[in-house]
Amino acid sequence: MSLPPVWLITAINTFRSFLIKFNRKLFPGNVVLYEQFQYFWLLPSLYVAAKLDIATHLEKKPLTAREIADCVKANPENVMRIMRALSSQGIFKQTRNGRFTLTSMSRGLLDQPGSLRHMILHHLGPVNWNLMSNLEFSVRTGNDAFSDKYGKETYEFLKDHPEEHALFDKSMSNLSNLGLLPILHAYDFSKYFMINDIGGGEGFLLANILQANPGCKGTLFDTPGALQKAPDIMADYHVTERVTIVSGDFFHTIPSTGDLYLLKNIIHNWGDEQCGALLNTIYQAIKSNGILLIIEMVIPSGNESSLAKLLDIQMMATMQGGKERTREEYRSLLQKSGFQLTRIIPTIAPISLIEARKIV
Repeated sequence: MSLPPVWLITAINTFRSFLIKFNRKLFPGNVVLYEQFQYFWLLPSLYVAAKLDIATHLEKKPLTAREIADCVKANPENVMRIMRALSSQGIFKQTRNGRFTLTSMSRGLLDQPGSLRHMILHHLGPVNWNLMSNLEFSVRTGNDAFSDKYGKETYEFLKDHPEEHALFDKSMSNLSNLGLLPILHAYDFSKYFMINDIGGGEGFLLANILQANPGCKGTLFDTPGALQKAPDIMADYHVTERVTIVSGDFFHTIPSTGDLYLLKNIIHNWGDEQCGALLNTIYQAIKSNGILLIIEMVIPSGNESSLAKLLDIQMMATMQGGKERTREEYRSLLQKSGFQLTRIIPTIAPISLIEARKIV
C-alpha cells in the first residue's frame, strides 16, 4: 500500500494549523473556548454509538433513527438526538429522507482492520472517564490519579478486572494497527537478521515485520500473561518457524541474541528511574554494533499542536511516572544508560522511530 511522504503530511498539517489559528483570531477568545468545550458532549455521544455498535447496523443499509433503535434496543427519540449530533460533526450522515449512513469517519467504528472502536470504548468508557475527573490529584501531588481513584496501579487493576483487561488489549491492538504501515514504510528492517521485540505483547508488530521481511528472524519477549495469544498471532501471519517466544521481566534480564531491539509504547509507561533500569538491562544484552529502536510519540517544542502533548495528560493520570518526552529528554535518558541517540525518524502517523546505538 502506497503512503504519502512525511514532508507532504507535515506541510498539510502546518497549513491546516495556520487556518485553524487564523479562524480563531476572528472571534473573541471566550467564544473560541466555548467551541472547544463542546467536545464534552460529543465524546460521550461517540462512546454510545461505539457501545451500541450502530456502525455495524448501518453498514448493511441506511436506517432511520427508529430502525436503529429497534436494532440496538434503545429509545428512538434519544437515538435520533445522538445521531443528529454526531452527523453534525461528520461522524455519520443524515440524508434528506431522514435516514443515516456511514461516513469515512464512522467506518472507523466497524470491527475490521483500521477500527478504533475498542480504543474509543476503552478511553471514553466509565473507568477512564472517571479517572480523568481526578486529574487535579495528579497535578497537585505529582502522583498518578489512577492509584488514588481505584486503590491500585493500572496493571494490577486490569489483572483483577478481566473484562476491562480484554478491552484494554483490544484498544492497544486498534492503535497498533493504526500505526503499523507508517512504521513499516519509515524503516528498513530487512538489514537485521535477529529482531528482539521487548515488551511486544501478542506480537502483532513483530509478526508484521517478519512477514514483510522474509530474511529476518525474531524473539518476542514479555510477561507470560501478555504472551498468551502470541502463538496464534504468529501462526496467523505464517512466521511461527522464525520466532522464539520468551517470557520474563525486562527489568531483570532479556534475550541477548538480537541485532535490533524494539521498544514500542513501553518507555512512556514509566518514569526516568524505571526507564533507566530497563535501558541498562538492554545495554547489558545488546551487541556492540546492535541498534535500539524506540517507537513512541515525541513532543515538539514551542506552541505547535501535537497529539503527544495531549496524550501526555493521559499518561500523567494513568501511570506513576508515565509521560511522553521531548527529543532532548530522550537524548538525556539514552545517554545516561550508555546509548547515543543517532536519529529520530518521523512517520506520517503521530509516532516516531527513535534510533540509538550502544556507546562502547
